Amino acid sequence: MGSYEYKKYVRFLLPLLLLLILSIWVITRDPNLPPLKDGDLIFQTSTSTQSKAILVATASAYTHVGLLKKQGDAWVVIEAVAHVKETPLTEWIDRGLFKRVAIYRDSQLSAAQTQQIFSAATHLYGKPYNPFFSFDDNGIYCSELPYLAYKAAGIPIGEIQKVADLNIDNILVKKLIAQRWQRYPACQMRHYDFEACYRYILAQPLITPASLARDGQFEKIYSNYLFY
Repeated sequence: MGSYEYKKYVRFLLPLLLLLILSIWVITRDPNLPPLKDGDLIFQTSTSTQSKAILVATASAYTHVGLLKKQGDAWVVIEAVAHVKETPLTEWIDRGLFKRVAIYRDSQLSAAQTQQIFSAATHLYGKPYNPFFSFDDNGIYCSELPYLAYKAAGIPIGEIQKVADLNIDNILVKKLIAQRWQRYPACQMRHYDFEACYRYILAQPLITPASLARDGQFEKIYSNYLFY
């Protein structure tokens, strides 16, 4: 096996191994959360049908992310699912795989910036989920939501990557693309066949949950993941 093939093999197997370990460690624990702060990012491993493909593509167990917000005496998560909305924190945690969560904080975030973040997020309420992970006005995907909200407050977060930069040479990601490409408005508008649409998708920029978590301005303040 050559060096290139070996690296691809390892990059594919590591996320699957991580998922296997998570699957073996099936004891579900209610998180003992620390004091939370408005604007914190909260991550989980989603149980959606696309989650495994995202896990492999990003080599991270974080496949869904939202924004924490204090609502009266309770906490909610602003998230992009079927549409952008607020979800009670306990409900959000229960929905994730084995109730695993991780919380990241920008400790330099000011009260004014937090309000700008929430104002920007509020303007996105009701927008439908974007299953094509593109930056357009037709919908919002999960990691795009905090990215745009923070950006509106003048705070760039995460790293914009191309789809081709991710671990896409595997059956899970290819299957997801094969299932969705014909419904992709950008490809429909250009009358692309599969090969042309696939090339377009590879060049598409996106922001991933893993990229947000890697941003050095965030500090992980809590995790009940096994290795995270």
